[in-house]
Amino acid sequence: MFHYFIGKVARLGNKALISNDMFGIEASYDGKQKEGEFYLYPYIDDNKKTVAYYAFDTYEQKNVFEDLLKISGIWPKTAFHIAQLPQENLQKAIKDFDAKFFQGIPGVWPETAKKMLLSLKDSFDLEDIQKIDIDQKLYKDIVKSLRWFGYDAEKIKDTLQRYDGKITKENMSKVIKRVIGEM
Repeated sequence: MFHYFIGKVARLGNKALISNDMFGIEASYDGKQKEGEFYLYPYIDDNKKTVAYYAFDTYEQKNVFEDLLKISGIWPKTAFHIAQLPQENLQKAIKDFDAKFFQGIPGVWPETAKKMLLSLKDSFDLEDIQKIDIDQKLYKDIVKSLRWFGYDAEKIKDTLQRYDGKITKENMSKVIKRVIGEM
C-alpha cells in the first residue's frame, strides 16, 4: 500500500491518475497541484474487496480524513470532502463548536455534525459542551446526551461503570472523551 507519492496528476473524469516514470495510482483527488508530493490514504472496502486511494496535498488533510473515518456514520466520501475544506475554516468551526458549518456539507446531519465536533476537538470544557446542548446532570445526562448523538446506551453505561475515578463536573469532559474513545 502506498501512503506517499511524488508524481504528476492526469484527470480521468472524477478520478485522478497520479503517476511518475515507473507507475501510476488512481485516486480521488480534489487538490490544485499538477505535480509534486501527495499523501495517500488506501481505504480498504471489505464489502467490495477493493482498495480505493484518496490523495491529499498535505499531511494535515490526510490526518483530518483519518480522524473523520473513526466517527460512526462518516463514510470516506464525506470525510474526503471535509478534509479538502480550507484548514483555517475547519479549525475555526471546531474551535467555535460550529455544528452548522458541518451541516452544510452534503451527507452530514445535525447529530453527525455534533459527533464530529466532539471527536475532532482535542480538548473541550463544560462551556463547549453546553454550546451543543448537553445537560450537566452527570451520569444520567451523559448517557442521555451520547445516546442522542447515536451512541449505544448500554455501551455508554458499561464504559461509565468501568471508569476508575469519580465523575464530577470538573472532569466531565475527560469522562465524555474517554467514553467516545472506547466506542
